[in-house]
Amino acid sequence: MATGKQHAAGTLLFSPIAAGGAWWLASGDVTTATIACAGCLSGLLINPDLDMETVTISEYWLVRWTLGLGWLWVMLWYPYALIVEHRSWFSHTPIIGTLGRVIYLGLLYLGLAILLRTYQDIFLPSPLAILSWPQWLIFVGGLAISDIAHWWLDN
Repeated sequence: MATGKQHAAGTLLFSPIAAGGAWWLASGDVTTATIACAGCLSGLLINPDLDMETVTISEYWLVRWTLGLGWLWVMLWYPYALIVEHRSWFSHTPIIGTLGRVIYLGLLYLGLAILLRTYQDIFLPSPLAILSWPQWLIFVGGLAISDIAHWWLDN
């Protein structure tokens, strides 16, 4: 089983591969390659080890680099860690684990949007407005590539 540093190195190694593959499949479209690379790099923070109840190495660095604001990220994922057993098929299986974490984030966003619109009458912009649906699929595909690297290093 790999360490957090090895998982991070695997994600960094696979990011240009994800970008190159997306660039090739999209006939040289730089935007597509950039989105795939960003999705893979997001695997540094949105990784299968978020199912751990302890702080992971990536969370530790996030807290350190953000002067403590990273604790919000840690708290955001704590319910997920309580619900999902560490290294379960749901969190560590490529594609399934990726989609599970994306759905978890989506449900948290939906809950926050409903809360803010209901109680404070504040417009919360949709993250879906940032990218088109095909671009979101490319981003999640890049994240899945990071998860595949994580799985590969664990086996």
